[in-house]
Amino acid sequence: MEIKDFTVNITVNSNYSLKKFLGLPEVPCQRDTEARLSRARKHLQNVRPEHCIVHLVKLTKDCLVADKVYKAGSVFRVDGNTRALNWERGGADCLPQKLVAITYEYDDLDGIKKCYDTFDSMEATETNKHKVHGILNQYHDYEPHSKKLKMGDILTGMNKACCLMRPNEWNQSGFKNAEELALKIGYWMNRDCLQALDKLMTVKENWCQAYVAAALMSFYHYGHNNQKLVHAWKSIGKKAGLCPTGDERWDGVTHIVEEWKTGNFFGHTDVCKDSRWSTMDRTVSYLLYWIDKYMEEGENGDLLKQVGKGWEKVAKEYKHRLRYNSSLELAFNTGI
Repeated sequence: MEIKDFTVNITVNSNYSLKKFLGLPEVPCQRDTEARLSRARKHLQNVRPEHCIVHLVKLTKDCLVADKVYKAGSVFRVDGNTRALNWERGGADCLPQKLVAITYEYDDLDGIKKCYDTFDSMEATETNKHKVHGILNQYHDYEPHSKKLKMGDILTGMNKACCLMRPNEWNQSGFKNAEELALKIGYWMNRDCLQALDKLMTVKENWCQAYVAAALMSFYHYGHNNQKLVHAWKSIGKKAGLCPTGDERWDGVTHIVEEWKTGNFFGHTDVCKDSRWSTMDRTVSYLLYWIDKYMEEGENGDLLKQVGKGWEKVAKEYKHRLRYNSSLELAFNTGI
């Protein structure tokens, strides 16, 4: 077997200052350190010699990712970010006087990402949910606002929306690999749909996976900055219908809110919140049907008593719809 030297891009500093280490930025693809600390706090409370060995990466050339320039010479913490946060917050019994820093040099962020993946796979704890934060940071220079997106708790709904919109390309209930996960996140980020949803998910528990799927799809069609649609999803996220529940006829938003409260149409509220693939075919379609009805209503538009024919086909037919970037464009083309 051939023998190779793999240490040419490695340097070791056995007298690295803690202050300098804490001042370094995290590697751009780092997943949510805050979430990791909540799980690691107990075993990090007593500093051990093993905790004092840290790993860094250094860029040797300028690198452009998602319109952001990373300069040659930039150094990042690729390992030890959770320890760093714990030390900064006084979560350990003491602070290390010095560290042993091992630095790896790479020409671009692809090399750095592979380095990061090596350490992360050694931990064997990263799930697709945990990867979301790193993908948003690395590829889109985006920091999530909502706890739900930070925790990656949107994947089932997002994946369902992807498969409904691109069934020939994406048709599985899971993710083949990290590359496919990044592509699917990029599909919604590049259309500003995920950012619009992120602003609305202020109460994590109020957003089931069917809501996530339907919201992304409706933002794609009606426009991410359509204020009528934003108002609709804000109300849904607050569990607040727009019509008095004593009225015989309701607008689309009220139909959604009341169904998710009572489960009268689907037979039980558990069905409404069910994230199984086959169930979401129906619930996402129901949501999009009533969003359509709400968006079609004028100020004094007709209110409806119950769901109409064809509601179960809406989600699967959504892939044929045009995408509108503004309310003006939507009104010009559809009259809505």
